[in-house]
Amino acid sequence: MSLEIINVFKTYKKPLSKKKVEAVKDVSFEIKKGEIFALLGPNGAGKSTLIKMIAGLVTPSGGKILYQGKRIRTHEMLSAVLEGTRNVYWRLTPLENLHYFANLRGISSTEIKDKAERYLVDLDIDAKKKNQSRHLSRGMLQKLAIATALITDPEILLLDEPTLGVDVASARKIKEKIRQLAHVEGKTILLTTHQMELVDKLADRVGIISNGQLIKSGTLNELKQNTKQYLYGFSVTGRLKLPKKLSEKYETKVLNESESLTEFEIDCKNAQGFKELSAYFSGAGGQVISIHQRQDDLEEVFLRSVNQDKR
Repeated sequence: MSLEIINVFKTYKKPLSKKKVEAVKDVSFEIKKGEIFALLGPNGAGKSTLIKMIAGLVTPSGGKILYQGKRIRTHEMLSAVLEGTRNVYWRLTPLENLHYFANLRGISSTEIKDKAERYLVDLDIDAKKKNQSRHLSRGMLQKLAIATALITDPEILLLDEPTLGVDVASARKIKEKIRQLAHVEGKTILLTTHQMELVDKLADRVGIISNGQLIKSGTLNELKQNTKQYLYGFSVTGRLKLPKKLSEKYETKVLNESESLTEFEIDCKNAQGFKELSAYFSGAGGQVISIHQRQDDLEEVFLRSVNQDKR
C-alpha cells in the first residue's frame, strides 16, 4: 500500500495577464505505508501547492494522486497539520477541539472519548485540557494540532513544519510521536520542513523540489553519497598551504590551521585528482596523519542540488 504522486502538475493564470505560471511541473514520487518521506525545497519551490493538491484543497491541472492504486475521491483517510498556529479553534479547549474535529468526520464523541484523553496525556497537554486553546504556548498548539489530525485515525498524514518555533521538550515529544506513527502504527507520512536536523532524525527517504520540479530523491545515504564521491579530508602536520594551481583546480576548505596541524576538505573530482593531491601532501614536507573520505551533510546536499538546478 502506498501514496503515489504520478506526473502531477499545477498551472495558474497570472492576475490581469494571459500568462501562466507552472507552480508544480510533472512531479512523481511514492510514499510507502509506514514510511516518512521528507519533501525539501526553497521558498516558492512548489511544496505548499503540492501538499494542498494531495490534501484535496487544490485541484491538479494534470496527473494522478493515488492511494492503494485508486484515486483519492474522499479525503477522510487523510489529515494535515499546516504551518502556523491556526490548525485549531482558539476559543475551544484542547478537549473540545478533539471532539469537534472528530465530529466533523462523522465520528461521535463517545467513540473517541478515551482516545482523546490518551492523546492529551501522551503529548503533555492534559494539564491544559480545560483552558481555551488561545492561552496555550506555541509548542502546545503544535502538539494539539497533531492530536486533532490523529483523532480520526487517518492512514495518511501531511505535516508542514511540525516543530517550527517550539521548545526543545515539545519538539522531542513531536518527533517521538511522528516516528511512532510511521514505524509502529504504519501511517504514511509526508513531512515538509526547512529544519535539516529534523529530516536527518526522522526521514526514511527525501525528495528535493526546486522550481516546481522534483530534482532528487532517495534515502539520506543515497543523496549524501551521490553528491561528491571524491570529497576527502586530509590531515597534515605543520602549517601547510596548497599551491595556487591546486587550490584553483580543486574546491578546497581549510577546516583547521595551526603550527602543528592543518586539516583540509577537498573535492578531488575524480581518481586522478585524488592521486595528484595525495602525492602533493606526501611530498610537501609535512607528515600525512590521515586521509579519509568525507560525506556531505544534508544541508550541503540540499544547497548544492538547488544551486545546480538554477544554472
